[in-house]
Amino acid sequence: MIFNCCNENRKAAVLGNPTINGINYLEVIDREAIGHNSPRQQTLLVHCLNPVPNNLASNNILISGGESITGITAVWVAPASDPPAPPVTNSWELGYFAALPDKKNVLIVRTSAAGDFSPYVLRLVNNAGAAAEDPFQVTEALAGFDPQLAEVEFSFKVECGPYFDCAPQPPNCPPPPQTPPPINYLAKDYGSFRTILLDRLNQLVPNWGGSAEADIGVALAEVIAYVGDYLSYQQDAVATEAYIETARSRVSLRRHARLVDYFVHDGCNARAWMQLQVSTQVFMDHTITRFYTFAPGMPSSLAVGAGNEEAALTAGVIVFEPMQDAELFPEHNQIYFYTWGDANCCLPQGATEATLLGTFPDLQPGDVLIFEEVLGPQTGNPADADLRHRCAVRLTQVTTQNSQGQLLVDPLFDTTGNPIVSVSQQPTPVTEILWSSDDALPFPV
Repeated sequence: MIFNCCNENRKAAVLGNPTINGINYLEVIDREAIGHNSPRQQTLLVHCLNPVPNNLASNNILISGGESITGITAVWVAPASDPPAPPVTNSWELGYFAALPDKKNVLIVRTSAAGDFSPYVLRLVNNAGAAAEDPFQVTEALAGFDPQLAEVEFSFKVECGPYFDCAPQPPNCPPPPQTPPPINYLAKDYGSFRTILLDRLNQLVPNWGGSAEADIGVALAEVIAYVGDYLSYQQDAVATEAYIETARSRVSLRRHARLVDYFVHDGCNARAWMQLQVSTQVFMDHTITRFYTFAPGMPSSLAVGAGNEEAALTAGVIVFEPMQDAELFPEHNQIYFYTWGDANCCLPQGATEATLLGTFPDLQPGDVLIFEEVLGPQTGNPADADLRHRCAVRLTQVTTQNSQGQLLVDPLFDTTGNPIVSVSQQPTPVTEILWSSDDALPFPV
């Protein structure tokens, strides 16, 4: 089974770059390849585009994922052209590795365990411990490897059939069902429940004869009758709230509205996102800044000290106040996404991470970016853009540097979008951002 990295544009750029490497695909070795002479599903062959370095260690491999089997690590790592000698390997494995046609480009990874049936991700990193804690994947990519081709998703179960979760066979002669006791479905209150329980006890225990309220059997029957009365009320209440015509609770009506994708708000002052264009760095003090809507007949000037605000309100102008202070930067007026050379790149619905074109050191966690569709995705025409495709996200993580403290760049393409083939070309600087899952994209971009 071959697990490919799918960005063909970057593969072609890596093949033309003498200093950058990347993962082409990954193979999981099972019995079909070496037979019973190798541990099942614990040998990974990472096929790279260029020759692999011979100084990698287990700390350069990070394997994440899994549901029932997690925490899988690399026991040893070696290039296929120079595998470890027995007893770490055996003669059958050495023969298989030696027969690989591209063994100079193959990295062998022996894992601590075979994973479960869920997907896993293998990453080539500088330090596995630091990479596991870093929220950004591209910042921890192994030095000398393309940040977009330093990981691959795979499954350990390459030769496992779908017959691992079968329902048990029913018995040939099942026992006959027991005769159920008679149940009065009209019993709905405490008194009727108590009467039914006492009658049933007298049938099951004819010699009991309990009649006093202090009797333990009568007390238990009354407790059960009380619980039954409470549950009966809950059933009636649920049935009442299940229909919009009979619901009496506000929360029930809100849930009915959500069934048709309408969210009933608790109510607050009118709020709106605003995108401001500035020509120089500006500090916006929310205590003195005001925004006014337009209305016919409003005063021509609403400057501070003009005394026209009351006349503007009379004309129908609505006043908005910022909710917090903000530092505005002209370079944040319009920011473009970066697609790492993929011409058909798309941020899927539900995405919480993206790459921005350029270095933006003034972007901080807590800042809000507004994503807007400005071109039609099929035609590239601004008139075909969907105006409903706008959303605001609050940043939770921002980085402009990799794990070595160097400026985060795309090492394969220069600032003009051409592949880097000489040292005179400058790599494209980028910025990685993360936002909250509560602000996950409601539509693809």
